[in-house]
Amino acid sequence: MEVSIKAEHLSLAVPTYLQRERVSKHWGAVVLGAMFDPPRRRAVTLLEDLNFTIGTGDRMALLGQNGAGKSTLLKVLNGAYTPTAGRLLVRGRTQALLNMSLGFNGHATVRENIFLRGTAMGLSTPYIRQHLDDILAFADIPEKVNQRLYTLSSGQQMRLGFAISTSIQQDILLLDEWLGTGDANFKVKAQERLQDRVEGSKIVILASHQAGLLRDICNKGMVIDHGRLLYVGDIEPAIAFYQDVLALQWASGSTGALDFSDGMARVYGYVDDAVLEVPGRIRLKGWMASTREHEPPQALAVRLNDKVHVASKISRYKRDDAAKRFGVQDPECGFYATFELPGVKALADLEGMQVLGGLSDQAADTALRQSDRLVMTIRTGREG
Repeated sequence: MEVSIKAEHLSLAVPTYLQRERVSKHWGAVVLGAMFDPPRRRAVTLLEDLNFTIGTGDRMALLGQNGAGKSTLLKVLNGAYTPTAGRLLVRGRTQALLNMSLGFNGHATVRENIFLRGTAMGLSTPYIRQHLDDILAFADIPEKVNQRLYTLSSGQQMRLGFAISTSIQQDILLLDEWLGTGDANFKVKAQERLQDRVEGSKIVILASHQAGLLRDICNKGMVIDHGRLLYVGDIEPAIAFYQDVLALQWASGSTGALDFSDGMARVYGYVDDAVLEVPGRIRLKGWMASTREHEPPQALAVRLNDKVHVASKISRYKRDDAAKRFGVQDPECGFYATFELPGVKALADLEGMQVLGGLSDQAADTALRQSDRLVMTIRTGREG
């Protein structure tokens, strides 16, 4: 049987209820107001007019920032949510690793929970009975079979949920992040099984913030932003497009529709730390990349008190974390940058400082994100 997923103008809207804010010195008036002024119902669109087709052999990456709609889309594909508009056509049996504790009952025994969860997955009673011992052994809890679930630790419950969920190979595998929790021994065993399930599935859909991981596993990519589908295609162009989204959102703080029609390279990055080496000189540490591999950023500047100061010295180093999470191609995207800032003698003198990146000194005008605690971590010291 040909396995496929097809979405046609798929949308999902859910109701939300808003209560009018009340201000009163008398708590009785507030309570009475709440009783006779019910909350207003309003529909919130979580997914809007999605169109895509995923076929046999596709390993689809879901790219997007927190709140983009990745997990919501996975739940729609799994049948947990029903689209409120459009159509979803799924051909093939689906296996979802979204919530390892979904369907568990804390007051039921471990044995009973295996049957509850397995039945919810569509497994037959004879199949569950046949694989009961294997599930318990994989979760490393055979001696807990007749204990109530709530007596297990959170780690044991997670292992049990994973063992049940991966006890059978299905056609379509849905993953919300790659498994990265548990003790060292279980993590190795779980990742081996997960890799085996990925290889045995006809379609895999993986949501993750780690672009490097997605590049290793997936051949296709889908970029989602605020419930809208911005891009579907091969994995490398999809990651490049996602970097465009990051660059625009990081620089402008925009939450609305994004425009990429100009085709320009965009700079983005992050400042981790700053050191006030001597009065009038600071050193910044961070990473910076461009959305176009052939146009790497070359310049850094600081805007302070309406004046722009270009870095007097920039040195590069490897930042594997940026390469892994955001798919940055340049391994030496990390930087140490020294700035001469006359008049800066104390932390208070750096209030309002903004770090800028660019392709050249003349174009160093893109604001880089800064650690929320950046100013707090500025310390007097010497370059190490």
